[in-house]
Amino acid sequence: MNERHDSQSSASSSQSLDHAMDGARADGQRLAQWWQRRPISDAERSERSERFFWWRIVTILAVAMAVATLGVLQVRRSSTGIRTAYELVRANDALREQIEANRHDEAVLTGLKNPNELRKVANDVYHMRVPGTDEQVEVE
Repeated sequence: MNERHDSQSSASSSQSLDHAMDGARADGQRLAQWWQRRPISDAERSERSERFFWWRIVTILAVAMAVATLGVLQVRRSSTGIRTAYELVRANDALREQIEANRHDEAVLTGLKNPNELRKVANDVYHMRVPGTDEQVEVE
């Protein structure tokens, strides 16, 4: 009985192998037919050419849009850097002006601490005079 089962299984396996080989042969034939050049009519050739033309146009437009987008992004990135540099220059100018104003104010304050300069400003601006030794004013 085992021999009979073995012979049946070998027969079914050879049948499945033959069936697989037939399928592979059929696939090979289809592949060969696909590679073979068949005559193309003028209308079909024209249609293929037109389709190829439109695909070429779409591809060129897509590449142009991608390059333009990358260019815009690059310009935006560089303009952000330039804008930041201008802001730094403005901040530096404001700082320099503030330092100069502080130095000027320090110079004015130093000049006001000088008694001779203080007398001159009091006389010229406020029309005050320096009191004499014999003049005394009592304030209650």
